[in-house]
Amino acid sequence: MSTMTAYVEPDLADCLGCDIQQLYNYGDTYGHTNTDWKEWVYQGIPVLIPADASVTDDGQGGYYVYPKGDTSCPPSGHMTANGYYFDNLTRSPEFDEDHADPADNVEDYMLVSDDQISYHKKVLDSVKNNQRAIQVAPGYFGLGDANNIPGPNLKNPKGIRSIEEWYTAPLLYPEYVKEIFEQGTDIVIENLKKYWDAFGSDIDIMYICGTDFGTQKGPLINPEIFKELYMPYYKKVNNWVHENTTWKTLKHCCGGIFPILPYLIEGGFDAINPVQCSAEGMEPKRLKETYGKDILFWGGGVDTQKVLPFGKPEDVREQVLERLDIFSKDGGYIFNTIHNIQANVPIENIAAMIEAIKEFNGDK
Repeated sequence: MSTMTAYVEPDLADCLGCDIQQLYNYGDTYGHTNTDWKEWVYQGIPVLIPADASVTDDGQGGYYVYPKGDTSCPPSGHMTANGYYFDNLTRSPEFDEDHADPADNVEDYMLVSDDQISYHKKVLDSVKNNQRAIQVAPGYFGLGDANNIPGPNLKNPKGIRSIEEWYTAPLLYPEYVKEIFEQGTDIVIENLKKYWDAFGSDIDIMYICGTDFGTQKGPLINPEIFKELYMPYYKKVNNWVHENTTWKTLKHCCGGIFPILPYLIEGGFDAINPVQCSAEGMEPKRLKETYGKDILFWGGGVDTQKVLPFGKPEDVREQVLERLDIFSKDGGYIFNTIHNIQANVPIENIAAMIEAIKEFNGDK
């Protein structure tokens, strides 16, 4: 529910020409399960949300959402009046560094349940005949993903749960963070083993992590600190995948991450998304010429901050054709927008994007 992202119906996926099918997530940011649904009226439009979700008014035209739908707990997400997303709320006690327990920050690295495996088997059965590559994101694998840090799915989160404190934690509490990653990585690999045993090569792409390391103006983290603190754990996970499965691995990372890309490559990722070309240092030609032989770019196809929402259809067409010309050279590219298509994007601009892809591919 956090991003209010809709499922893409099969007929729309066909119309869009999608080549990849995600096995829809079993759970969402707030710990709800996507197995049963109920109606909720959002900005005057009936939409479906998980049946175990609880949404209440905030008294100012906005809404609160609760971990696992438990309204006896403080809300873990908030949408402002006329908003489009739920923002996570920090609810944990002040971090006590004298009594720090890394297990507190590992609580949301949950082992995959048999129910989740069964759910994804049903989803796979329903989509496997669509002749698309299968991608899956099993769960909370973040290694510091800002979306998970506040513990929005936990009823009583503890540890370092403030986003501001987390981003300074590698400098202030490096051993604490390393122990979190040690324990978390072991859980991640156990979950990957369970998925390989259940699905094997029926899965093509494993989404490993959504931790962001970039802003509009460049990296959020010193690349040398990233190399020391994060890369060894990514390498451990990716090495296991590449040594024991047929899967390719996908890393999501927004922002200006040009100086960090060589370490993501060394860490074993096969693909990077969303390729935020609007961020500093992320010019498409520079990216492709520097790293195009070492990692697949998945995204970058059109700017979702300015061009797609606010440009004219011809602006969209021109940018899509230019990006395809740059990124598709010698292969190693999957077209996608830069992150999710935002609310209120003109339909004619989305149509222009699709038509430009067809034009580039020579489709009739």
